[in-house]
Amino acid sequence: MATDSAQTLGRDHRRSTAPWILPLCVTLLHTSDASNGPPPAMKYVSLGTFGIANPVHGGQLRANAIHRVLRERGWETRHIVVSPNRGASKDVEPGDLFVEMPRRFRKKMTRRKWRSDVATAEFVAASRFHRREIAKFLDDFRPDVIALEQCWLWPAVREYRAICAPEARFSVVYCSNNVEQELLAQEARMPGAEADPWNARRAAEIESDLAAKADLVVAVSEQDAAYFRKLNPSVVVAANGIWPRATPVGLEHWASRLAGLRTALFVASGHPPNANGFLEMIAPDLGFLSPAERIVVVGGVAGQIEGDPRFLRNADVNNARIDLLGVQEAGTLSALIELADVVILPILEGGGTNIKTAEALYNRKQIVATPFAFRGYEHFKHWRSVRLADNPVDFQQLLVQVLRSERRDPLSADAAQLKGLLWTATLQDLSQLFAALPRRGRDASANLPMLRSADVFAGFLSAISQRLGLRTKG
Repeated sequence: MATDSAQTLGRDHRRSTAPWILPLCVTLLHTSDASNGPPPAMKYVSLGTFGIANPVHGGQLRANAIHRVLRERGWETRHIVVSPNRGASKDVEPGDLFVEMPRRFRKKMTRRKWRSDVATAEFVAASRFHRREIAKFLDDFRPDVIALEQCWLWPAVREYRAICAPEARFSVVYCSNNVEQELLAQEARMPGAEADPWNARRAAEIESDLAAKADLVVAVSEQDAAYFRKLNPSVVVAANGIWPRATPVGLEHWASRLAGLRTALFVASGHPPNANGFLEMIAPDLGFLSPAERIVVVGGVAGQIEGDPRFLRNADVNNARIDLLGVQEAGTLSALIELADVVILPILEGGGTNIKTAEALYNRKQIVATPFAFRGYEHFKHWRSVRLADNPVDFQQLLVQVLRSERRDPLSADAAQLKGLLWTATLQDLSQLFAALPRRGRDASANLPMLRSADVFAGFLSAISQRLGLRTKG
């Protein structure tokens, strides 16, 4: 989102919308009104490297929200997951498709220092067997829209455009969470990075090809949209959002455990830039906090902080001033948000936008953050509850000021602006935009240079085809 409150789908998408979209929307609405009875439900299928039934991290939350909003508008939706993680099958709903990458490929992935998401692209590009299984699932479901959640399964969809059933008609949408190639390049430069630089190069190949060929790119911010418009004019912005938080669980327990302490809450996934930002802006030495002040860390980022050499160098001081709680249930997180004196957002790098920024704003908390954490939420930067710093000294000073001041949660916030942070507002126009997209049939002339020879895995697949982890729930 831009500083003028953005060209989001929930507000004004006209400047960021391809010229065919709005006329088609009008035609669609008039056709629907004139029909006898409701039109058949439109169908949406997404492909990604994670399940979305029990969302935790940002990508899962966003994909789940898109499905939820579309279903509320009468769409039928499905999700396809390809993952090296067998446990991901627990996050797959009935009727969805789960493909587990085989152990042999997982070992290859580890040996070559491939990121798991980039490795997923390599797996489907090399495995004709699994591309055809995905194609069969798509043929059976007959989607109107095929959406890529991140870019990694594009090799399978790219081939499907050439081999789909003759009667298939669908649009391809790239639902971007960030500019993957830039994000991976950033991570490769981070302290202690072990991933092969090949990951970023491969991401650039896949993402650029998808962004150029998609019927529509959905970005999370105007900054990301500007990048994708260099490749494709059909780009819109649908900002990240949140759902109202769950009912607090264990409030008395946590109030007792944190009694007598002023607390700063940091909630983040295990995404490497989250841990790096914390260690750069607040740690490695938490001695600037008093013994009566505590940082509470929730989410996968806790494990990364705990094991980082920068944190361990001052372990005695740090452990006395931090609670590394790890991943928690929604009700527990809600209790911790309610009890927190301040929410901290020490984000220095990464892609897309930070859902936790929207969460802190919506829940009317005092916030100490970097300016980077407010990308996409620039119109909230001047609120009285927000304090920004772009260097460790100032960030720590602001944090101490809030913790040593009388607790003051903002109560006079603009309710209408906060309501605009909900997923129902940020994604409200996607249904209409998706419905108006042109439907394309088989393109048998498509050149598929990205797909590797299936012979690489031919013998392997035939030998253990029963163990490959391809499962259709339902």
